[in-house]
Formats: sequence, C-alpha cells, structure tokens
Amino acid sequence: MKIWSRAGQVLREPLVHFLVAGAILYVLLAGRPPDAGDRRIVVDEAAVGQLAARFAQSFRRPPSPSELDGMIADHVRDQAYYREALRLGLDKDDEVVVRRMRNKMLALAASEAQVATPTDAQLQALIDESPARFAPGASYTLDQAYLGADDAAGRKRAVQALAQLRAGAEPTDVALPAPLPAHFTDQPASVLASTLGDGFVAALETASLQQWSGPIASGVGLHAVRVMRRTSPGAPRLADVRQAAENAWRARAAQQAQDAAYKRIVAGYDVVIEMPE
Repeated sequence: MKIWSRAGQVLREPLVHFLVAGAILYVLLAGRPPDAGDRRIVVDEAAVGQLAARFAQSFRRPPSPSELDGMIADHVRDQAYYREALRLGLDKDDEVVVRRMRNKMLALAASEAQVATPTDAQLQALIDESPARFAPGASYTLDQAYLGADDAAGRKRAVQALAQLRAGAEPTDVALPAPLPAHFTDQPASVLASTLGDGFVAALETASLQQWSGPIASGVGLHAVRVMRRTSPGAPRLADVRQAAENAWRARAAQQAQDAAYKRIVAGYDVVIEMPE
C-alpha cells in the first residue's frame, strides 16, 4: 500500500511528467528515418564550377584557392540558412518571395518561346496585322527659326516673331542664335526626335505645308517651323524590319505561353475569394 502511495506521489511530480513526455516523443520519432535529402548539403563539381565561373565573370580572372574556399563556405552558409528558413516556414506570406517565385515560373513558361525561331510567314503576318507598328517614321524637309526660351517672355516674343515671318520677314531677321541648322533635308522623324524631342516631331505631323507654324517647343526652346515636304513611309518590308518583327513575335509568343501556363496551373486550385463586408 505504501509502495503504490509512493508511486502516485512520484507520478505527480512535474519533472516526471516532462521526462515521460520526452520519452514518448523519442519513441515516436525513433522509428522515423531522417530526411537525408533535406539534411545533406552537397557542393559537387558542377556547383564549384559555377561559383568559379561567376567569380571569373565579375573579376576577369579565376579565383585563388582561398577565394574559392571562401565562396564554397558562403554557398554552404546560404544553403543552410535557406533550408532552415523553409523548415521554419519563413517563406510563408512573404511578398518578396512570392513575387520572385512568380517571376521564375513566368520565365520557365516563356523560355521555349524566347529561343524559338519564327518563320518568314509568321513574321509577315505580324507585320500585315499592324503595318504602322513596323513602318519607319515620315521624313521631313523643313526650315526652322529659333525664337527663344520656352517661358512667358519667350512665348510673347515668339508670337510676335511668328507674325513677322508670316508677313514675309526673313528667318534671319527674327531668329536667335542656336546650335541648330536652319534647314533640314529629308530627315527621318527618329533623327529629328533625337535632336529636338518627340513633342517637336509630333507637331510636324499636323503642320501645314510651306507655311510657318508655331511656336513649337523643343528641348532647346521655341521654334517657328516651315515644313516644305513631308514624305510618308511606305509599307514595311520584312527584309528591313526583320529584327523588330522577330522581337515582337517572341514577346507575343512568350506572353501567350505564360497565359496558357497560368490557366493550366490555376485550374488545379480551388480559388475562394472572401471580400470584406
């Protein structure tokens, strides 16, 4: 009777409870083999070669033995931290991790399309679908007179100078000095845009021919412009725009591949959206 009483007192001790729980946990886990794949970090020859190649690409020389040892040690450190973070679930609900994994999936889906080679028929169909997208811009022959800075005072002066030009004054009588030619002959819109800006070229598209228009703003200031000739581009030829057409074809193919991959992936999930009340 005393023995059972003593045993009951022992079993009520907190330390005994802890030891018993530990023993039970040990028994449960003892029969489960460790996951060798998750607990083993292997740095094989291919991984070492990649580390050395990355170093050589950055520093234009191969790494020394001590530098290579340091990179390997850092790689092991990365793997240890990465796997332990996954084990602890630190990747859950991390927006940066989610976005990076999404980008990797997109790259994987688009990889085949990005290296594919389109046929001439496919490229021509793309050009025919949107000729203006591939056609070169118009070319212009024009006169320009620089009228001053694009501010309140400059605009007032530009309006007066433009009126004088329209009344028959010579450009040299009203133009201010500027590091720009007074005349452009058959200049492509792209060349004019690189010198004077996209806004300047956009204004040329609707400017009246052989009349002074303005004031038109550029990156330099205000101008009076007389468009003498505007040459519209012809239909684009595949031989002239092949690279641009191939780039556009690959971009479209990649987008289509990504869309198709997403549809396949999301079809395997039950998506539930609960909107806040």
